[in-house]
Amino acid sequence: MDFTYKARAADGRIVEGVLSGSGQDDVVGQLRRQGLFPIKIEISAARAAKRAAPSSGGSSLMHWINMHRSIPLRDMVIFFRQLSAMINAGVTLGNALDILSEQTRSVRLAESIRQVRAGIDSGHSFSEGMRGRSEFSTLMVAMIAAGEEGGVLDKSIERLAIFLDKQDELRKKIVSAVTYPTAVILFALVILYILVTVVMPKFSKVFEGMNVELPAMTVAVFKFSNWMTNFWYIPAVTILLIMLIIGWMNKNKTTRPIVDSAKIRLPLVGDIVFKGIMARSNRTLSSLVESGVPILRALEMTAEVSDNAVIAKGYETMRDAARKGGSLGDTAKNIKAFPIMISHMMKVGEETGRLEEMLSKVADWFETELEEKIKQLTSILEPLLIIFVGGIVAIVALAIFTPIVTAIQEMM
Repeated sequence: MDFTYKARAADGRIVEGVLSGSGQDDVVGQLRRQGLFPIKIEISAARAAKRAAPSSGGSSLMHWINMHRSIPLRDMVIFFRQLSAMINAGVTLGNALDILSEQTRSVRLAESIRQVRAGIDSGHSFSEGMRGRSEFSTLMVAMIAAGEEGGVLDKSIERLAIFLDKQDELRKKIVSAVTYPTAVILFALVILYILVTVVMPKFSKVFEGMNVELPAMTVAVFKFSNWMTNFWYIPAVTILLIMLIIGWMNKNKTTRPIVDSAKIRLPLVGDIVFKGIMARSNRTLSSLVESGVPILRALEMTAEVSDNAVIAKGYETMRDAARKGGSLGDTAKNIKAFPIMISHMMKVGEETGRLEEMLSKVADWFETELEEKIKQLTSILEPLLIIFVGGIVAIVALAIFTPIVTAIQEMM
């Protein structure tokens, strides 16, 4: 990729030219190795013209699909990290956005960056350009706006990148905890379905002509096989209805607290869900406070991103208490959903003026605990799932081979 640049030499001379590089960071590195300080770096005119060229009819459909895809969190992390690095290197915000709109993998994010850049050209601030766009959450906008107001935009962007990176790592940990057991259970269910609807009916016909008294277990398995073959839609519809009911309850304001309360109390996985929520919410509150977002707004936004009505209610209670001048630590102590450690750490943070640091430590602790819980769950589930799958195969095998062995013995 070619970039045009303007840089200042050690003797004060202004130097202009074109450099090829994998990205803006690469060009900055080349200039600094030459003893030049970059002032302005832009994508070359030829590259920009190529980007602006209209797409063909065939690619228009792909463009529409890409524009409606969700933006991976990892892409957001990379965007804000690179933006922070460029601004720290002396690149202007506008130039940095131009370069990143070309580099990002996500078509939707690239278009959003271009729209934000256009807003800046129209006289709006960075946060104003982001506001109202679904690609950028209210939390992102608030952290950027706080940085602009405090004159520390580069620091706010860096904090936002670190925060999103932590969130991405947390999400990966939770996904890893459920992927293996889910895959094994689905595999076991598929095997069970094939056995009872394909294999068992064939053996049933064989046993009918053998005039052998079938064991109770074999009879039970054949009855279950016959029922599944003829009425497979009953469990399918039942599962679908349960999912629809849970989905409706999760969206209904009256019933959602019931579902969210059940999520954090489920056996085995409930503790993982709870620790994941607490790690995310405390990290969010810490990042917002550190960025200079007012505490009332920070608590309100933390409640929104917690994604759990029970936990959100706790942060809303803290917000109401803070509005009246109450202590966050004392209020947290009376919230049943919050561990007592949160109350102690908040109180220390308030007394020492290091609330964001204490909240960050709380988030670190929950993330460590979450990782340990995931390891424990994996160590427990692995043998249980092996026993579960092996048990299914063993029951079917016994149901089939017991009558065969009995028939052979009678013939002898």
